[in-house]
Amino acid sequence: MSVYLLFVASSQHRLRGGGVSRYTACMRLRVVSWNVRSAEQGASELALLRGLSPHVILLQDITCSMAQTMRQDDCMAGVLDTWNDDKSGTARRRRGGCLIAVTYPWRLTLRTRPPGSAMDDRILCGTAVCGDTALTLFSCYAPTNAGVARTGRTAFFTALAQELAITPTPLILGMDANGPRIDHPDLARSVWWTPEEAAVLGSGTPTRDALRLWYQEHPDEFRKRCRYYPHGPLADSYHRGRRGRFLRSRYDSIRFSPDIRVLDVRYLYDDAIHAGSDHAVVVADVELR
Repeated sequence: MSVYLLFVASSQHRLRGGGVSRYTACMRLRVVSWNVRSAEQGASELALLRGLSPHVILLQDITCSMAQTMRQDDCMAGVLDTWNDDKSGTARRRRGGCLIAVTYPWRLTLRTRPPGSAMDDRILCGTAVCGDTALTLFSCYAPTNAGVARTGRTAFFTALAQELAITPTPLILGMDANGPRIDHPDLARSVWWTPEEAAVLGSGTPTRDALRLWYQEHPDEFRKRCRYYPHGPLADSYHRGRRGRFLRSRYDSIRFSPDIRVLDVRYLYDDAIHAGSDHAVVVADVELR
């Protein structure tokens, strides 16, 4: 079951009627994070993204062809991706790339990562600027816990945690973490595939989970969710399993530094499946303090 929460319009947001609202004292924006499942051209995925009218787009598991389609889209004011912006050549493979895009009036530049940074094909970092406001943006795609990729999970989460600890804020992180194993309503009771995941997804980290923040301000909705899913997940973003048997999981999330307030969160699972992915689109409306 998808989680559908209240819709909050962003400032400087392209409204459905074509108008544009103005900025308030606190800047508002809409962030979308999505594993698009290696879509080749991405026409359906791009249509869904356009309909959401985001300011910031963070994509994972993106192919070179879809990245090129995003770069050619007139709605995008700036696009970075691991296919075009990776200088080491490690991202030159069929799938697994990451992409960051912004829409007008934001401007986007590639952020230089620390020397010797690992997982250049799975961690992409940029800086988005609008007026005097600068945002640090991450799009990340963690290795799975199956097959050959599982050996890279420890290095991935260790590298990401170290990088987040020294990154300027405000900071926005969109990722398919391929975990946790159990997204328990009580974060302390969540179960990780590897211990290093907690350094990014657990408590006391540089970023906070948008959905958990929203539930803190909406305890009635939290109790309702726990009534039906007492052991989690807090939202339905991915079904793992095979042969007709699956387990609901929340592998996808958007995370923010403490100087960003979450106004609304939606997990659009059904819409994403219809567009061709196997992961929910995560949409968050936020306010920059």
